[in-house]
Amino acid sequence: MSSSTRIVILWATSIYTNLILQNALDASVVGPQFMWILSTSISLNSFNESFYPNLTGILTIELAVASVANAPMNNTLLNAAYNIWQEYEPETFPGSTQVNSYALF
Repeated sequence: MSSSTRIVILWATSIYTNLILQNALDASVVGPQFMWILSTSISLNSFNESFYPNLTGILTIELAVASVANAPMNNTLLNAAYNIWQEYEPETFPGSTQVNSYALF
């Protein structure tokens, strides 16, 4: 027997995440056949209890930077990426000090 799962990646602020999920619940596209990956945490209390069984299959990924997670950074790889960026798209390279720290980890 083969089973298919539909994967939905939702990258939105928490206010929109709740609205989108509520619409998805109303349209029956949340549940065991769907894997939702969210970029913001949500409170399950914001949904009607009758929808709780359908809220299975939701994974929340929270952003972290290396300094907060006490993770080492590979500066050799980072500098190589900066060099490639500067070489191929110099007009978009903001300088290494202007790159968002979330982009480094």
